[in-house]
Amino acid sequence: MSTYVAVFAMVLAYVALVGAYFALRTLAKVRRSTAVLARTTSADGTVRSLADATERQATETALLGEQVADLRAWVEQRWAEAESANSAAVAAAVAAVRPSDDEVGALRNIALVRYDAFSDMSGRMSFSLALLDRGSDGVVISAIAGRSDTRVYAKGVAGGRGEHELSPEEQQAVASAMNERRAGILQRKAG
Repeated sequence: MSTYVAVFAMVLAYVALVGAYFALRTLAKVRRSTAVLARTTSADGTVRSLADATERQATETALLGEQVADLRAWVEQRWAEAESANSAAVAAAVAAVRPSDDEVGALRNIALVRYDAFSDMSGRMSFSLALLDRGSDGVVISAIAGRSDTRVYAKGVAGGRGEHELSPEEQQAVASAMNERRAGILQRKAG
């Protein structure tokens, strides 16, 4: 039995020796890698450690980031200055060409003419309403009241003239609106 124990001890010693060999070999590789990492040679030939090179790169990166931020701020400032100058120039050009918002399409001239459309009806229930802008463009709305129904008509007006033939009452409403009578928008039919 002691022979078995001796053989077992020898096998165990051999396995330990092989393990130690591989451990030393791995340790040598790690030492070489650490030496390579610990010392690097830069382009100018100086030898520095990896920690020094990393710190230098971090510093240069931070400095570059600050420069980029400064450049971005400068560009944004110049862009805002150019944009405001262009906006002012564009706004002035548009204002010179285009009338103000309160002038474009605003109904400035309004006149209402009430009348009796039929001889058998009284009370001036029919009317013609002219709604015109500063350029005498707009619409005339007429409502003709009868005994059993009321009919409503709308006719476009361009430059003070009807796009369709206007009735005398509609013409009177357009003329009154173009004259801008301030006495009131309610006009009686001229006789």
